Amino acid sequence: MSLEIKSVLKNKVSAVIFFILLVLNMVQVPNYMGHEYDVEQNMNIFETQIQQYQRALSDINLQYMAVKHMSAEEKVYWNSYQDYLSWAIDNAKAGWNLFNKYGKEVFKNKGLIKRYNEITLWDKLYHLDALKKNGDQKFMRQVHKLGFEEADISFEQSRIFMIGSQISQNKKEEYRTVELSVQEQLHQLETNTEQYVGKGPWYFLAHQLRIDSSFAYLFMPLCLVYCVVVLMYEKKTGVFELEQLNDVHFFVHIQVKLFIAFLLLMIASIGIPFLLLGISNGFAGWDIWLLADTKHFFSFKRMYHTDNYVINNMSEYYATELGFIPDLSFIPLWKALIISLPLILLKLELYIQMAMFCVYTFTKTGFNYLSGIICIILYVISQRMDLISFINPFSISPSLSVLSGCGMQNWLNSICICVVFIFVLLFVNFVSVRQKDKMSL
Repeated sequence: MSLEIKSVLKNKVSAVIFFILLVLNMVQVPNYMGHEYDVEQNMNIFETQIQQYQRALSDINLQYMAVKHMSAEEKVYWNSYQDYLSWAIDNAKAGWNLFNKYGKEVFKNKGLIKRYNEITLWDKLYHLDALKKNGDQKFMRQVHKLGFEEADISFEQSRIFMIGSQISQNKKEEYRTVELSVQEQLHQLETNTEQYVGKGPWYFLAHQLRIDSSFAYLFMPLCLVYCVVVLMYEKKTGVFELEQLNDVHFFVHIQVKLFIAFLLLMIASIGIPFLLLGISNGFAGWDIWLLADTKHFFSFKRMYHTDNYVINNMSEYYATELGFIPDLSFIPLWKALIISLPLILLKLELYIQMAMFCVYTFTKTGFNYLSGIICIILYVISQRMDLISFINPFSISPSLSVLSGCGMQNWLNSICICVVFIFVLLFVNFVSVRQKDKMSL
């Protein structure tokens, strides 16, 4: 078997496919080398916050002036919320000025990193207070344990929720979104992984297994083309017939050698840039959190998708209509990769069976290639349109996207589709090969 695998890997098509896979991975390496992009990104975030808080303060001032009769207690609540918004504007300006003055040095200096975390963390914690009375209390023990002191504020924390909870368009979704953001930041601080946010080998790996990755998108077409070309070469040169005569388990061996050969090409192509990024940035970060649709892992009901696809740190999700995070939970990256592995391997086996179907079902060379092209076209269409996705093997999304709820199906549905179609194609291919064997006799 090892000699057969070596023979397949020495084929010219192996070199071509490996080169394409390597290029698809290497072009992403500069995006995960450093924090130059994060400077601009964070300044844009703080600038957006400033505008949002200023707009909110203007709206509150107008509402305040429109109220004709207001008790002394109500005035205290309104004034507290106005003071909170003024503080939030100044806090966001402090964050913008931090990056404007120090740039990427913010991520290299411990004092500046702490100041950045103070600005962002207290903004979120007081946001929780504005949505729910003492909304930040569940996190205060962690915050104090990490050495963060109370921010210098001029408003009453316990009073800002009276106005904030009333004007929120969806208090429940907004609170959950901010709460998840606080949980993620505190986890990064406790595990000392905030310095790896947005860079390093693990962020690179996570990106390559999502729907916005060219590598993940072209995984099926490249695998199908590779297997069809290898099988057609063996069919043309008589290797297939020779194996059929000398090996009673030849049908299994064909699949195993294709499976191992393409898997090695895939691992090598993604392993090289992974190692380069690890050497440059370190290999820490395997326990960074990402959002996953844990409620629907073992269900056939998928999460509702809006048009608002969001990538936030390690996570991806379709935000709700109001821009909030849907009902997702955090899991560590290493756990997500382990859960994703069966789906990756099953998809690889499924595409090998498709390639065998294209080669062994039809006798004419033209039909062999045409059927492969049709499979690729169906895949491209199914990835962009919801075509009976609950039973469509071509619509299965990249593994991490399936876990996050961004796929056409959830995890269990994707696994079941793969298993069912693998067995169906396995039976069809076995019958086709046996019929040709009888005809040759």
